[in-house]
Amino acid sequence: MPLSEQTLSALQQLMAQKQELVTQVQATDDATQAAVLIAEAAAKSGIAVTPFELAAYFEDAAKNLATQALSDQQLEVVAGGVPDDGLSDDTRMILISIFSLGTGCATVSLIQGVFHDNSGFVNKRYC
Repeated sequence: MPLSEQTLSALQQLMAQKQELVTQVQATDDATQAAVLIAEAAAKSGIAVTPFELAAYFEDAAKNLATQALSDQQLEVVAGGVPDDGLSDDTRMILISIFSLGTGCATVSLIQGVFHDNSGFVNKRYC
């Protein structure tokens, strides 16, 4: 039987409130032992969950994580890219110029002039 949303929410609150429990769980390399620790703390807090239910939940979550593919946007962010925000280069440059009080425009111009670099979103002259 999967854990209910109410039980999961109560467990999240428990873990957020009990730093010593988090430390104990993180110290163990055994998912079964972690499930026992959490179930014991849950029982003391009036949360009805068994170590078996927690272990099954952990196993299902691990399977889902192992088979879950990242989206293109998630891959780009993980690889150090900037997520596509839908802004055009012109709009992005205007925002940079406004928020940097014009210094962003000057910096981009210097980079383009000194390094002859037109890579990235700065593919044309703005200033």
